[in-house]
Amino acid sequence: MTTPAPTMAIVTPTYRPDLDSFRRLHESVLRHTDDDVVHHAAVPGTDVDAFRDIDSPRLRVWSYQEVAPPGIVPTDRLGAITRRLPVISSRVNCAGVSRRRPWQPIRGWVMQQLVKLNMAAHVRADALVFVDSDVVLVRRTDVDDYLKDGAVRFFSRTDGITRSMTRHHRWCQAAHRLLGLPWKDHDRYPDHVAGIVSYDPELVRAGLERVEEVTGTPWAQAAARYLHFSEDTLVGTYLRHFASTEELGYSSEEPRCHSHWSPEPMDEDEAEEFVATFGPEHRAVHIQSTSDTDDRLIDSIVARVEQEVRP
Repeated sequence: MTTPAPTMAIVTPTYRPDLDSFRRLHESVLRHTDDDVVHHAAVPGTDVDAFRDIDSPRLRVWSYQEVAPPGIVPTDRLGAITRRLPVISSRVNCAGVSRRRPWQPIRGWVMQQLVKLNMAAHVRADALVFVDSDVVLVRRTDVDDYLKDGAVRFFSRTDGITRSMTRHHRWCQAAHRLLGLPWKDHDRYPDHVAGIVSYDPELVRAGLERVEEVTGTPWAQAAARYLHFSEDTLVGTYLRHFASTEELGYSSEEPRCHSHWSPEPMDEDEAEEFVATFGPEHRAVHIQSTSDTDDRLIDSIVARVEQEVRP
């Protein structure tokens, strides 16, 4: 019997304010991946029509209502309203609620992460490649980039989180508590956050089962209690502590994505340096959407990098 070829799927949780960035990303997926690779977008229900208007045969748009974890109720319209009211604190931003604990409401950022984790229960592939909407693929990308000898590529940068990275430090603490691991207040922790991360869906589901065993609560409702939570930190922490040597057989400290994380707009000089430092491990460029970098400069960077890496 012939062994089925390994498969990958690209997954992007996003929302309407990032629609233009997402279009750029999806066009790059069409350019740089095989025709059988499907790009899955998970968006609030109020945004579904806008994303389906892209009308691509390789795009599957999921609503939060379809992929929200059990016990979590998306509140799309209320969330859209609260995003437009600057007088409302981000702590009250309501993208969803937990049936067991309606207060505090779930903020949009956390809701997106819960949906992202639950996509492992809906998308069938050997490797799930999660790509942020402000990422653009610029180099040929296939399943061999993320799957080797049965192990899915695991990004883990040793000592990547320092004490000065307050939010990341809180993410680590939340992950340890959810997984039942003793918390030791070290100066440095491994970092697993990147514009592109890849996971074995079976291991993601195993990590979420661990959360439920530890907390005695459905995993999403346990995670939703945290104002500071990172899905990548949770999964990465689980894999470091519980995955087998074989399951971690394809690990790397190098991200697949060349990133500009600064909140400040990139200028021409920075763009030159950014292009020059694009490396052989990279498959994409990532310019943080909150930097408000000019779209024309982003398009120029993408074109220049694609030209440089073209065989």
